[in-house]
Amino acid sequence: MGSAEGEQFPINVRPITTWQFCPYCAGRLEYREVFGRKRLYCPACGNVVFREPKVGAGVLVEKDGRVLLVKRAVPPQKGRWGLPAGFMEWDESPEEAARRECLEETGLEVEITSLYGIYHYTDDFRGPGIIIIYRARVTGGTIHPGDDAAEAHFFGPDELPREIAFQTNRIALAQWKEEVKRNL
Repeated sequence: MGSAEGEQFPINVRPITTWQFCPYCAGRLEYREVFGRKRLYCPACGNVVFREPKVGAGVLVEKDGRVLLVKRAVPPQKGRWGLPAGFMEWDESPEEAARRECLEETGLEVEITSLYGIYHYTDDFRGPGIIIIYRARVTGGTIHPGDDAAEAHFFGPDELPREIAFQTNRIALAQWKEEVKRNL
């Protein structure tokens, strides 16, 4: 049981913030076994606090057999390459987030054409999450790095940089590379 502030977390779970008070009644939270797992629980009102994963969205944009990547200008993974992507805002859909991130990071406007994949990650210090990657095509704009990108370029399957930022991006790009080679 124990209080929220003194609770020990498993080695692979590092809370961003530790809740101490119930968001409904402001009672002090404690840990209890609830629904088969140790969770934050409010004994005053019975509320169970569920911690949600972060949700991100991005795009896999192809042009002439090449894929669009951005070089990260900020941590985490500064100096490494990845797909244009980022966290969803609370008031946008995953598709809106993917289009927004692409425009902010590359200057390119895109149209979502299909879902490419949904990936779960645990390698981010901010906590675990899910990233939704869409296939997209360029509809406007001029390519230039912006927002948190230092560079933005298209790469062929045999030109991909070695330093890919996140495990989910490495998986998606490996899938893309295999797909391109199968279709040659």
